Amino acid sequence: MISKNSILVCALLLVVSPKAFSWGKTGHRVVAEIAQRHLDQASKKGIKDLLGEDDLARIANYPDEIRSDRKYDYTGSWHYASIPNDKTYFDQKRNKDGDVIEALFRMDETLRDPKKSKDDKAFALKFLVHLMGDMHQPLHVGIAEDRGGNTVRVKWFKAESNLHTIWDESVIDFQQLSYTEYTAFLNHYTKDELKEIPKGNFIDWAKESQDLRSVVYDTGGSENLSYEYGFKAKPVIEERLRKAGLRLATVLNNIFKKTKEDKSFVELRQKVKDNI
Repeated sequence: MISKNSILVCALLLVVSPKAFSWGKTGHRVVAEIAQRHLDQASKKGIKDLLGEDDLARIANYPDEIRSDRKYDYTGSWHYASIPNDKTYFDQKRNKDGDVIEALFRMDETLRDPKKSKDDKAFALKFLVHLMGDMHQPLHVGIAEDRGGNTVRVKWFKAESNLHTIWDESVIDFQQLSYTEYTAFLNHYTKDELKEIPKGNFIDWAKESQDLRSVVYDTGGSENLSYEYGFKAKPVIEERLRKAGLRLATVLNNIFKKTKEDKSFVELRQKVKDNI
């Protein structure tokens, strides 16, 4: 029989524990599906060699799903990076277990390494797809004090929630779209966007998320968030999904075409390694 104390502990954990996941299943699949539609032939072949018949949307949530297995606890810190307000990624020593930015550089490097096994590369690909989504969610490049908005208790249409959950899932789920429907709505880019959005690197794209804090935390003083906050957050979330998907495709195309990494990227990756 389950004791009253056990029930109380479980209830408390539900209230105070940080949310384990990110974007929600729909958001991650949207990012992956957009990327899938912008892959070149070399990438499609390389991905099929690693994943078989699974496409990117199928494996997009794998890194969240395996977190129920304790042997993957070491990957927990890969899903986020904590950066104080008005600070940069390099202003403090990073988590020794890695973070979302370091992990993305590492997954990219693993996929490029001819000495890595097929299993290692498949694992790296699954994480690269997922973590590109994570990094584009503003609260996954958050502040440690509130665990990326997890401890900011608010309501969503009068239901108990927290700021992180609203940005991960609530606004997206409120649209009542499947991931393929949402992809169809978002997968439209001008010629300039196709050229400009992929520019930069993991550090640059994480900084974009960090710079969105003023929008995320602007609740208007209300503890019950609903239509007004959702209306403000929705275009920001959708733009982050659009950028994440197109950038993911660009990263994968460069990997599987074996595009040579420029010197500045290699130096930046080493700088990130040295800061862990």
